[in-house]
Amino acid sequence: LQTDTDVVVLTTGVLVLITMLPMIPQSGKQYLHDFFGIFGRLSAWCLQNSGHVAEIYLVHLHASVYALFHRLYGMYPCNFVSFLRSHYSMKENLETFEEVVKPMMEHVRIHPELVTGSKDHELDPRR
Repeated sequence: LQTDTDVVVLTTGVLVLITMLPMIPQSGKQYLHDFFGIFGRLSAWCLQNSGHVAEIYLVHLHASVYALFHRLYGMYPCNFVSFLRSHYSMKENLETFEEVVKPMMEHVRIHPELVTGSKDHELDPRR
């Protein structure tokens, strides 16, 4: 998922990741930044390859990335928002934020953990 360019492989990989994350919440924490990086890469990939891939594949990939957004935001809201803030504050990522990520954010409520939790609490094994 970090380097592949085949849209079917990317879509399938994201769906597998979305399915597996709740089953391995503690084990997956060591790869959290990789998961965030995958989200960032695929969000940009959707935008950059919109004219090079059949629309039906892009719709499925975009839906998969949206589901990944929900999974990461639901499980690790403080860490994910921190990633979004740092990644999309860079000028080269601003278009992806405006076109892909911001519309996703407009469809979620503020997560209570953003107020009462912390990045460290989310990663605590006793949680």
